[in-house]
Amino acid sequence: MAALRLFTRPKLSAIILRSSLELDSLNGVLPIITQVQKRWGSYRTSPKYLDPSKYTDYEVTTDPKEWEYVERLLKPKAIPTPCMDNKEYPSGWKPPVSKPHDYPYFIERTKNYMQPVYLEIGHRGLRKVTEVRKIHGDIWALEAELKKYIKEHVNKPIGIRTNELAGIIKFRGDYVNLVKRWMDEKGF
Repeated sequence: MAALRLFTRPKLSAIILRSSLELDSLNGVLPIITQVQKRWGSYRTSPKYLDPSKYTDYEVTTDPKEWEYVERLLKPKAIPTPCMDNKEYPSGWKPPVSKPHDYPYFIERTKNYMQPVYLEIGHRGLRKVTEVRKIHGDIWALEAELKKYIKEHVNKPIGIRTNELAGIIKFRGDYVNLVKRWMDEKGF
């Protein structure tokens, strides 16, 4: 096997053996390898470059006009607070109007000021589950109201799973738009 590895080297690839007699003519002496191939497989085995002249030149600037171009590329540190005026927006987004003490329950918005209603699709698209998260307060009253609202619009039985400790309600089926419309009516 070692002999095969030697013959696969680039310098030795020109040697072509035609018969076993030629193998005997080498008299057991293998050619000297002048080049050893290295493979840089990880950062530990790769060579260390210490000469800074080979690196890309850079310049440190403190000019505020130049820094404006850099700030455009940076990610914002905080999500800006949107205008909370109760009006129609072109995207269809509505700001939360209700306060935490208006109802016995409260549905908090996400950090991006979106309604926490999600659709989970499983079993190759056959199982759809609507999930409402970030529920505070009386989750059972919220479940009863949502169940009543969805039944009025769908006219079929609805499977519900309520997790009181996590503040999550799951509905069997795709009711994301209905739940969001109900939340808009209530002001969440």
